[in-house]
Amino acid sequence: MDFALHKEEAGELKHRKAHSSIEQSTLDAADKAPLVDVTVPVEPPEVVPAWTAANHVTTKKDRVPLLILTILSGFTRLWRLGYPPVVVFDELFYTRFVHMYINRLFHFDSNPPFAKQLIALTGYLAGYGKQNETFEKIGDRYADDTPIWALRLVPALSGTLLIPLAYCITRELGYSRLAASLAASCFLFDSALVTGSRFVLTDSVNLCLLLGAVFAVLKFIKKRPLGPGSLQWGLLAGTCMGLAISTKYTAFNSLLVLAWIVTRHLWKTIDDVTISAGRLVKYWALCCLVVFLIPTGIYLSCFYAHLAWLTKAGPYDSMMSTRFQSSLEGGLETITQGQPFNIAYGSQITLRNVAGSGGNPCWLHSHEHNYPIKYDDGRGSSHQQHVTCYGWKDINNWWIVKYADRPTLNVEQPPVYVKDGDIVQLLHGMTFKNLNSHDVAAPVTAECQEVSCFVDHNISATAQDLWEVKVVGQEGDDPVWHTIQSQVHFIHVATKAALSATGKSLPDWGFHQGETVSCEAHKEFTSSLWTVEEHRYTKAIPKLKDEREYDLRISEFTPDKPAVYTLSQKFLELQGTMLGLTKDTVEEHFYGSGPQDWILSDNGVAYWAEKGSNKQIFQAGNVLIWQTGAAVITLTVLILLVIWLVDLRYPEMLPVPVDQWNRILYTTELVLSGWVINWLPYFFTDRTLFFHHYYPGLAFKFILIGCFVGEVLDRLRGKYGEIKVIVTNVATAVLGVWLLSVIYNFYIFIPLTYGFYELSVPELKNLEWRETWNFIIRSQ
Repeated sequence: MDFALHKEEAGELKHRKAHSSIEQSTLDAADKAPLVDVTVPVEPPEVVPAWTAANHVTTKKDRVPLLILTILSGFTRLWRLGYPPVVVFDELFYTRFVHMYINRLFHFDSNPPFAKQLIALTGYLAGYGKQNETFEKIGDRYADDTPIWALRLVPALSGTLLIPLAYCITRELGYSRLAASLAASCFLFDSALVTGSRFVLTDSVNLCLLLGAVFAVLKFIKKRPLGPGSLQWGLLAGTCMGLAISTKYTAFNSLLVLAWIVTRHLWKTIDDVTISAGRLVKYWALCCLVVFLIPTGIYLSCFYAHLAWLTKAGPYDSMMSTRFQSSLEGGLETITQGQPFNIAYGSQITLRNVAGSGGNPCWLHSHEHNYPIKYDDGRGSSHQQHVTCYGWKDINNWWIVKYADRPTLNVEQPPVYVKDGDIVQLLHGMTFKNLNSHDVAAPVTAECQEVSCFVDHNISATAQDLWEVKVVGQEGDDPVWHTIQSQVHFIHVATKAALSATGKSLPDWGFHQGETVSCEAHKEFTSSLWTVEEHRYTKAIPKLKDEREYDLRISEFTPDKPAVYTLSQKFLELQGTMLGLTKDTVEEHFYGSGPQDWILSDNGVAYWAEKGSNKQIFQAGNVLIWQTGAAVITLTVLILLVIWLVDLRYPEMLPVPVDQWNRILYTTELVLSGWVINWLPYFFTDRTLFFHHYYPGLAFKFILIGCFVGEVLDRLRGKYGEIKVIVTNVATAVLGVWLLSVIYNFYIFIPLTYGFYELSVPELKNLEWRETWNFIIRSQ
């Protein structure tokens, strides 16, 4: 945006020269005047950024449009909020999360917890939590005593606040009440935002907090550094930014724009000679607090509350490591409580792979089935016993750690602990065969070695069943292999390959269990890391298989030392798992969409359909608003480009006053950049995308519509002053027709926005304006 700075700098230089002349005249007069000790403290004038010179400020006249817009907003979002009394769209998951929050059950989601915590608090205060909400599909009915309105209240109120926030933001950017009302009306009459605000979802909460952060930042940078209101608005801006990123990660792009706005403002304060150096340093510290420290502190606090409150095992804890699970009450904690802490020679253990198979947990497993003589592609195998990574707790997951050079299987007294670098054999507890690997290609991942349990089929093969234990990430200098807390590599002594789970499934002959291999290339990956989950010391190993199985099922643990997992460790693991899940979400989805579909509302999402009828809720944007937004973005870019090119060649021909030009640049920098950064990066995102990913970009686009119209109206009034009444009336009439068309568009889609009543098949087909709007149409 530097192409207009030379005009601003020239004006500032002229102002400084005039200021210097005034100072010199004052000094000359002072030399001639008698000495009088008069000290009059003068507060420096409030510094206002150049772009705010022509700003409209909110006044009492704004109360009427704000009140009307807010009432209409509340009506559209809160009207019959308890309908339908069934699970709608992703309420299937979020209501379940809320239920688990109230009952302190650990659950896992790919987004931060703040909005879910807020909804859970509201539900708890309304008496929710005792119902057994185990929904299986969209359309399942809530229990009769479920306070549906309370669960949906926080998203609905957040959606309601979008309208007054949009109005205030547009006014703070310097535009008229008409322009602000127009921007707010885009939010008010967009069917997509209405639908997304009326159910137990977190997108409207995230969007409300983002717009709150934008408004607070605009107020903050207009205040004199550390002057009245500066601290309050700064703290509010930082709080909204922190809560937004603690609700959904899609807020991050918008926060980058706000951080840039604050940073750019901070840089300009260096040139303000009315601010002392000490005051400037304090102001810089405040800006750092607003942009970074407060949001980070809130983000960490939300997760601290999340992990401190959710202390009980739930259905999602299997996504976490064994050590994490062991810290939760009622799940793995009940299995592992009191089990020996140190792995000894003779220990019976189950080994869980850290990475899992296909994103799901799995355990090192074997059973009495052999690899086929030849694999499906014709390659030969060892025809030895399967070794897999199995996704369920099973008696065949038990292994015995034994000496490499001694037949002893019992734990000696005192126990001899296994340490980093020790060479061991792993004996399968049920079949009594050693874990083995050799120079035979693996069944699916042919570049790796096959892993088996050694069987002698009179083939000239030698057992290669020695494994080096490599303990990694151990705290301090402790070399002992521990239950749950230690992660280990098993390095095959003969080939230096690491025991690994590839995440691929075996064919039918392998019962589609996870492939286990040894591969040197996997030494550095989590797929080759294993943790001991269950562990027991036994005094004797029965010789008969049935007796061994019975012994493994009933053996009691010898109490030793419990595992410890701090909140900070749990936080770091949870962050890694959440980011990993987000990257792995790349599968196709029927209602998935891409950024190319978002410009003109070419995509819609079916939220709910009543069984046996055409009554349904379908999320689709108000086409007229979305098309207008696309046109406004295109015109804005073209106009700015033309003005920039003209200004480079003929700077004296700038077609707008300097203060208005600065306002245009600043509005573009904030609003247009906000849209671009929330739209363009999704073209390079390798994951499944949905309609709601565009919400932040949509908000900036709607505000840009109001700002663009405001600029056009201001320009018309300035250029055609002698006929401004006629021009204004014509422009107002055009806007009136446009707004009535928007309202009509919203009105005819009410049956699909709210689902209150059923449309006939012809009526539904008449509303299916896009081929990609896949309404659920049942023939009658």
